[in-house]
Amino acid sequence: MKSRTAMLAIVMAAAFFSAFLTSAAAQTASNSVSGSIPEKSQQVRAASLSLSALESPSEVARELSNPECDGKGNLYFDTWPDGVQAIHKLNANGERLGTFLPDAPGVKVDMPLSFSIGPNGDIYQLIHGHDGRYVFVYGENGGIKSVVKLHPGFKFKPSRVVPFASGDLLVVGLEYDKDRNNPVMWPFTAIFSSEGVLKKELDLADDEEIHSLASSGDPRVVPGGQPSVNAAVQGGTAKVAKDGNVYLMRRLAPAIVYSISTKGDVRRFTVDPGRPGYMPGVGSGAMQISGDRIAIPFFPSQTGETIIKIVDLNGHEIATYSGPDEGAKPNLGMGFACYTSQPAKLTFLGMAEDHKLQLISASPN
Repeated sequence: MKSRTAMLAIVMAAAFFSAFLTSAAAQTASNSVSGSIPEKSQQVRAASLSLSALESPSEVARELSNPECDGKGNLYFDTWPDGVQAIHKLNANGERLGTFLPDAPGVKVDMPLSFSIGPNGDIYQLIHGHDGRYVFVYGENGGIKSVVKLHPGFKFKPSRVVPFASGDLLVVGLEYDKDRNNPVMWPFTAIFSSEGVLKKELDLADDEEIHSLASSGDPRVVPGGQPSVNAAVQGGTAKVAKDGNVYLMRRLAPAIVYSISTKGDVRRFTVDPGRPGYMPGVGSGAMQISGDRIAIPFFPSQTGETIIKIVDLNGHEIATYSGPDEGAKPNLGMGFACYTSQPAKLTFLGMAEDHKLQLISASPN
């Protein structure tokens, strides 16, 4: 079973995500996990997407990740200009509203990691600190409100943090095997208090199988021959929904989704792309939630149109949207940043010909 000892390695951020994008392109029609049975579709509405693009007046489309949005229509993403990671906040017109920098007194930051938006609009960012793992909490004005050091009692590699309305934190990542020489790690999911104390570690239904896939070197889970990386865990995401639960997605096909309550109660369902060779996106853009609807984009392994599945909070399919083929202009951009269900609208981040950032709106016909 899981171990809690071994040397801690630094999470490979930009190169890591690039690795599983390359891996996804090389996958074949066998993109499924045994035991992952998709829900039967209810009345499903299929529609193509109509796209329009708005160019930001100032933002340049640099290497970016973790696209997110809040309930006010503002967009967030992070970049690594000059090796310093910053979270950027834009309004719906692409105008800069603020920048969030991981600079807290008394904490030596080795590497900022992913971030999420809390129910109250605060930003929660995982931090790889020199002496441990932290969560920086930023207010809407960009200043750091609080610093939380995580105390799991063992060394681990967190990749996602999402706050519950209670203030507790769901933390997702990997923990080390009992064999110090074994680079393959175990999926880790746990609830921490707002002070960073481990309250409950969760054993999710697919953890054993995901670990087995990693141990066998399956390219869906171990991209680019990197055995300490697990793309199903680190390439997935987690978001809080209107019911107060956090929805955790494992990046596989069918996508596996767990609904986790603040008490640690868990429900599981899957979302099937319905086509062989399709995989979800990577990181924060792999899933967005609006009200009681979840949107998951699936991309082809070779060429073809992107599809977006819309399901409710129980996994029942509501709609399927078809995007343009790869290479079409405008296309769906670099990252799925926002979804609103009423009316249905999806926002992606892309790059214009002059390298300016584009906000690409997609609405069903």
